[in-house]
Amino acid sequence: MDIILYNIIIGLSVFLVGYFFGSIPTGVILCKLIYHKDPRQEGSKNSGGTNVGRLFGKKMGLAVIILDMIKTAIPLVAVWLIFTFSPLKATFEANLGQKMWDDGVLYIYLAPLGAAIGHCFPVYAKFRGGKAVATFGGFGLATSWFCSLIGFGTFFITLKAKKYVSLASMMSGVVVIIASWTLYIIQFFIPESFWHFFMWGWGSYLLAGWEYATVATLISILLIVRHIPNIKRLVHHEERKISWMD
Repeated sequence: MDIILYNIIIGLSVFLVGYFFGSIPTGVILCKLIYHKDPRQEGSKNSGGTNVGRLFGKKMGLAVIILDMIKTAIPLVAVWLIFTFSPLKATFEANLGQKMWDDGVLYIYLAPLGAAIGHCFPVYAKFRGGKAVATFGGFGLATSWFCSLIGFGTFFITLKAKKYVSLASMMSGVVVIIASWTLYIIQFFIPESFWHFFMWGWGSYLLAGWEYATVATLISILLIVRHIPNIKRLVHHEERKISWMD
């Protein structure tokens, strides 16, 4: 089989695994099971944890956020396990003519990208989903302790200062874009054995290559685009502030 076609098949398959897993509408399912209501019909009409929390309480909102993080991490870890330990690894490498770990692994990172898109446009819920905030957090937690620390740190500092969840989410996305590309650029100046330190596993799990930075950037852009209505409200000073963080 042609190498280019084989690459496309692998990449598309991994992306679809992430997409269908990310499409699971956790907020809609939980709210309908417990409250018999659809969060997309009330408040900001979004199925994400922020809207669910405002409608049904902090505990329910937190539960949705955690589940949305998990549904992003699961396909990423699952694909990594398959590519690392299953017999399919040898088959892939034989057909690709290279090692799976050469210059990072784009295939594995396509899983959380698919999950983020699936979360925003879920095939199981008429393509009406969340804003990629929790899935973005799940991607960070499953890949890099450094980007997670910077991302969550920026989120809570901004939230504490400005009281806008939307602004805090977008700021964390921008900061992680910068951080992920910085990790990639560092490899030109610092020995490779060191710069992978910023990823979980120190190079034995995932690599901080251009693939990682690209997917982090794409998910961040998706997050920002999904917040365009919030940006308009922020500009006109109409965005709703939180009241639980002083």
